[in-house]
Order: sequence, then structure tokens, then C-alpha cells
Amino acid sequence: MEQERPAWAERLRTERQSRGWGTFEMARQLRQAIGITSHPTDKVKALARQIVRHESGQVYPRDWVTAYATVFGITETELHPQNETKLPQTGDDDEYPSTSTQGGGPTKRRDALRLGATVAVAPELLHRVLPDTAAEAMEFTRRASASAVGHGTFAHLESVIATLDRRQNIDAPADVFVSAHAYRNRVAELIEGPRTLKESRELFVYAAWLSEMLAWLAHDLGDPLAAEAWAIDAFEHADQAGHDELCAFATDAMASIAIYNNQPARALAAARRGIAKAPTRHPLAVRLRTQAARAHARLGEREGYQEMFRQAGELYERLPARAPLRIAMDTGTLASFAIRGHAAQACIWLGDAEQGDFVRARQYAQDALDAELASPDPSQSPSRVPIARLDLALALAELGEPEEAAEQGRQALTASRLVDPVRRRAGDLDRVLTARYRDLSAVQDFREAYRHDRPVR
Repeated sequence: MEQERPAWAERLRTERQSRGWGTFEMARQLRQAIGITSHPTDKVKALARQIVRHESGQVYPRDWVTAYATVFGITETELHPQNETKLPQTGDDDEYPSTSTQGGGPTKRRDALRLGATVAVAPELLHRVLPDTAAEAMEFTRRASASAVGHGTFAHLESVIATLDRRQNIDAPADVFVSAHAYRNRVAELIEGPRTLKESRELFVYAAWLSEMLAWLAHDLGDPLAAEAWAIDAFEHADQAGHDELCAFATDAMASIAIYNNQPARALAAARRGIAKAPTRHPLAVRLRTQAARAHARLGEREGYQEMFRQAGELYERLPARAPLRIAMDTGTLASFAIRGHAAQACIWLGDAEQGDFVRARQYAQDALDAELASPDPSQSPSRVPIARLDLALALAELGEPEEAAEQGRQALTASRLVDPVRRRAGDLDRVLTARYRDLSAVQDFREAYRHDRPVR
């Protein structure tokens, strides 16, 4: 008849089995908990045999209580036997001897230090242990500087990211996505490999930049699920690296993705998250408030829209004359387009003719279009001009000028790259014109152009 297990032994077995671990995996987890990162098969086998004895109640794991508690995420008190006055002997085999201070073998001394939180080390033993710690300190130093990140890696990554950032506005999104995705995977491999703590932070920053690019590219290619996933990844890596500005860039992408996917509440949440991260004298602080404003407008919340645009306007007036760079590009246009273009969209979505929303929308959109057409920046986003034209067209359609609205829409569709957000906005215009002015030849011409254009790949 099988002898009943003590409560502590049953707890050890139950905790292990609930995680789906065998004794070998449990051994690896315990070794990891005491700071051992390599797991030779013979040592794992020896500890696995000991675990079996622990769980059967034959051996109380006196020297492993801290490690077990760490692995299971519970307190040591929960692993101590309740109301038991006599415990079995430790009985540990030679591979994992007791860490009791009785005795002085090298392994026993090292374990005494490794599990120092579990046992009290007598001063006389400490003097015998100290020489062993010199070798351990040297090994810790070696590990701290061990790295698979080669010389020149960061310089190469910086060059690649700057190039990809420029290519986003020039080349086909699908081509840039493939390149950025390949480098993102390479950075992930470097993060998984041996690297220093300083290198780890740098790798997380580069990972975040690449993921932020992938978010915008997926957005351009019309996949909001992938776009949001990459934006979230960008935020998390930037946040882990303590890079607030990059966090704000990620939330800007999240907000735009959500707006064009008709999820204004998600857009508002993303914008608020970014506002908490963006420096107040950065163009992103302006842009994120305009993101919040148009989200409020899409939700029909006029007061929220007005307050966010009031804040955006005040910050815009206080921006420094020289805007900071985004990698190698001027960030000033982020705020200047948003303060006009996002305002135009917000007024269209509020849509109250009696309060002058469409008149203001027409002016904002025209200002945004004029500023973009006059911009000397060759790296400007190719979607801004067509988006501004389409917002202008929507305002004109609402103001009873369908021919001019259709013409602006037709010109928007001649853009070199018809990314998905442009086509979505063109779809909005098509619905408005078709519902009210279907029989006009200009409207039919626009509709034909819209139906035959294909999104860029």
C-alpha cells in the first residue's frame, strides 16, 4: 500500500504538473532559478532524480525551497510543511549535496552562497568560500560583455532604417515591407542571442523603429489587423527601451489605423496614450492632439473635438523654429499637415451645416492642399496631397458644388501611389456624390475612375 505523501510533497507535484512540466523540465527550471544558465544532460538527470524523491516525500528539499518558490511564483512559507515536527533527511546525492554549513566541499560551499537566502553562512565557512567567488566574479564579468552583436551592426542598422524611412514615400509599399520585415527578423535574432545590456536597449529601439514602419506599410497595403499588431509591437519595444518619443510615434500610427478602420474609440485611446509620452515641444504633441480631436469628431463629440484642437493650436504656436528629426527626416510637417488636414476631416465628420462645419472643412482642406503642393520637401508623404484633395471634395459636395468635388476627386486618383487610406477616402466621396448627384456626368466620370483604380502593392 502506497504511503501517503506529506502535504509539502503533494504541493510540489501538483504545482509542477499544473504547468505541464516533466521532471526534466522542472530540473531545468530549478537550475535557472539559482542562476545556472547551461543545462548539461547528466546534471539535469541527477536533479530530476532528486525531484522524484522530493515529490514522493522521501527527501525534504530544504536547500531548494527558495528555488521552488521562485519557479512556482509563491512564497516559501507556502512550501513549508504545516504542523510537521519531523522532516525526512535531505539525502541529496553527490551531484546536488546539501547546502548546510556542516561540511566544506567546493560544491557545497558554492551552493551555500547560491542559496544564501535559504541558509545562514557561518563566518568560518565564508572565509573558505570567498576564494571560490573570485572565479565566479570573473565568469559574471565575461557574461556581461559576451555578445553576438558584431562591430558595425548598429551603424549598419541606422543606415538601413534611414534608407527604409525614405523609401516608404518613394517605392511600392509591398517592396519596402519585405525589406523592413527581413531586417526586423534579424534584429529579433540578435535580441534572442548573447548581447550586453546596453546593446539590448539599442536593439529594442531598432526593433521598434522597424515595427513602426511595418505598421504604416501594412496600413498602406490595407491590412488593419497586421498594421495594428506591428504598431503595438513598436510601442512595447520602445517602452521597454524607455524611448518615449518612439512610443508616441507608435501611438500616432495606432490612431490613424483605427480612424481609417472606423474605430474612433480605439483611435482616441491610442492618441491619449501617445499624449502622455510625447514631449510637449515636439510636433508629435500637436499631431496626437489632432488625432484625438478627429476621433472625438467621429464620435460626434463636439466639445471634445474643440478642446483637443484648442490644445493642439496652442502647442503649435509654441513649437521651436527648428523641428527635431525623425531618423533623418524633418518632423515639422507632421504638425503642419495635421493642424489643417485633421481639422478638415473632423469638421466633415461633425457635419452640421448650420454651425458652419463644411465651410470650415473646405478652408482647412484647401490650406492643407496648398501647403503640401508648395512644400519643397521631396520626402513628403505621397498620400497627403490626394487625402487633402478628397477632403476638399467632400466639403464641396456637402456645400452643393458636385462638379468641382468630382474634379478634385478625379485629380486625387491620379496620384502616383493609391494607398489604401486614399482609396477609403475616395470611397467616402463616391458614396456622397452618388447618393445626391448620380446623374451628373462629372460624378459618373469620377465614379468610373474610382471603380477601375486598384490599390498600390
